[in-house]
Amino acid sequence: MPLRRLEISQFGGPEMIRLVEDAALPQPGPGEVRIQVEASSLVFTDMLIRRNLYPVLKLSLPLTLGYDFVGRIDALGAGVTHWHIGDRVADLIQLGGNATHLVRPADRLVAVPQGLDATRAEPLILSYMTAYQALFREADAKPGDSVLICGASGAVGMAALDLCRAFGLRVVGVASARREPVVTSLGAAFVAYDGPDAAGKLDRLSQEVGGFKVIVDAARAESLAAAMARLAPQGRLVALGFSAAFRNAYKAGDDSPGVFARLRFALDFLRIKWLSSRPGSSRRVVFYDISGRRQRHPKEFADDLVTLFTLLEGERITPRVQRAFGLTDAVEAHRLIESGQVEGRLVLDLMLPTGGGSSCDVRDESNPRNKDS
Repeated sequence: MPLRRLEISQFGGPEMIRLVEDAALPQPGPGEVRIQVEASSLVFTDMLIRRNLYPVLKLSLPLTLGYDFVGRIDALGAGVTHWHIGDRVADLIQLGGNATHLVRPADRLVAVPQGLDATRAEPLILSYMTAYQALFREADAKPGDSVLICGASGAVGMAALDLCRAFGLRVVGVASARREPVVTSLGAAFVAYDGPDAAGKLDRLSQEVGGFKVIVDAARAESLAAAMARLAPQGRLVALGFSAAFRNAYKAGDDSPGVFARLRFALDFLRIKWLSSRPGSSRRVVFYDISGRRQRHPKEFADDLVTLFTLLEGERITPRVQRAFGLTDAVEAHRLIESGQVEGRLVLDLMLPTGGGSSCDVRDESNPRNKDS
């Protein structure tokens, strides 16, 4: 059985993605397991990595895309005793998940219930985990709290809306006007950022509730001062990312690393770090980085992912998967992400047939002629 994976050897558009075959499967070393991947990520972050616009990773080529995965263990390395062949597992890896098989350290993995559908479980690893930890680990949200979600129609924003509904939080979602139906379907009040007097509407909603206890900002499309002015006295703003700056760089036709986008990111990041470190203000604003937080608190990451799987099993949350794609449809999926037409999540389904109708080129890496292509 060959290994198949989505690789880029140059940064750029969706056409840079290649479906590569390696003749041999990777073998686990001591303390490692090999996993047959069932589902993996197709998210905005993967697009940023492909274009070398992702500010928190130093990337080198070639690389295999895929920020996370759900799969089943099919080989054990020496010394692994707490996992067994056939166990289902998940991990957040940032790179490498878009492959039929991969090798991971056994102690990094989190168990996935056998009965969960992989394409519904996969969004929990990045999108739902980000939203869950922002709401409940960073902001300490409680039932009845008033919450503002900026970027509410994106993958993390919709996960946050779904979790707010599950835990009884009062929520306002901010997105483009055309996204109103999907935002309100999750029980949120709605404000269109591209509608008339959007800032005034948000200010009035904030005043009605005495300030939002939690603001989850998944876009960073407005000034930090404007967002913080809408916080309750003991409220907290959690900045998840800076996608607006990078999305605008892409729309402007910037296929380079995006100097101005990176500069805005750096300035906003430094200001947030400064605000969060001042005496008496540590509860006001924080920048959330899922990978960094996991390194600092690995047990919380595992515990929270188990909680999310339990919520999914109990049908308390409902990930919105707009479409599942096979390996040969990856280019189409990335074009859809870049078009801004995704509501919620796309998922790479590694269990789908890969023959016929491929929209990305397949090359055999065992052939030396392909090494430099």
